[in-house]
Amino acid sequence: MTSQSSIYVPGPNSWAKPGSAERNKVEVLPLLQPWLTGAALNDGTPIEPRKVLEVASGFGKQVSYFAEDTPSVTFQPTEAQDECVAAMKEVAKQAANGNILQPLKLNALSDADWLNVLETTGPYDGIFVLNMLHISPWESTEKLFLHAGKILQGKVGAFLAVYGAFKRNGEFSGEGDRLFDIDLKARDAQWAIRDLEGEIVPEAEKNGLKLTACHQLNFNNLLVIWTLA
Repeated sequence: MTSQSSIYVPGPNSWAKPGSAERNKVEVLPLLQPWLTGAALNDGTPIEPRKVLEVASGFGKQVSYFAEDTPSVTFQPTEAQDECVAAMKEVAKQAANGNILQPLKLNALSDADWLNVLETTGPYDGIFVLNMLHISPWESTEKLFLHAGKILQGKVGAFLAVYGAFKRNGEFSGEGDRLFDIDLKARDAQWAIRDLEGEIVPEAEKNGLKLTACHQLNFNNLLVIWTLA
């Protein structure tokens, strides 16, 4: 097991580019919202109350958009980087609907962080993570599915939603993704576009999660939803 002191921590080169949160509000949120509210697994009827965990929240712009448009859901943002956690404290205070909890430190590689998040504001009805799997070591993906499987057990309408760039059956979706993968590895040798069928799905199944929905969006990115098997 990796010691707490030696755990990989992402740096500023992992931060989202300007405009990504705005694009996600337009493209991702309409597809994600039925899962956030529980309507997707409850014959179209929202389940209330709902509490959802966001992993790798960045500076909180994205969760502020999602929370504003989904007032019936309480959001728990998390982040591995201290400067992001500090910035999100103000985001939570200014939430128009009062439905963003104070951010928590969560390095996806740290079992202790996962336990603290669960014990502090859990349990959660769902988990979502946008643009993390390709900008982190593979072990972060393993930990995400390991702990998601534990966190979501026994919850009605529970889900894990992951958005980002993926390979499909070992192949890039286009030349843009191939060049993006080269750029990722140049920035950090542990980063890479992951293979949905070859890597991610087996990891999910190992932890009791089944692939339930897969939506293709702009730039060949995917929004993938898992539910309890």
